[in-house]
Amino acid sequence: MIMAITSDTETRQTTTLVVTVRVPNGADGDLVTNAERQLSRADGIFAVTVEELRDLQPGLSATNVTVRVRVETAEARTTQSVEDALAGQTGVEVTD
Repeated sequence: MIMAITSDTETRQTTTLVVTVRVPNGADGDLVTNAERQLSRADGIFAVTVEELRDLQPGLSATNVTVRVRVETAEARTTQSVEDALAGQTGVEVTD
């Protein structure tokens, strides 16, 4: 008999930041969903939740959306390393 070992002691860290995300016009879904999807692609990011929409700047090919987000990571990270991971994504700028 083979048994899988699982752990229910996962530790998640939460960081709140303000970021601007470039969402292409014509993207599937709404601006908030697209911003969350784009931010959650960053390395080491477990989940992203938009808490507040702060600003919209429509453009010809994309809309810049400034949002306050709650970012969850699976391991302990400094705020700076979370900012760096998000800023490394194309079309993302950490504003606060």
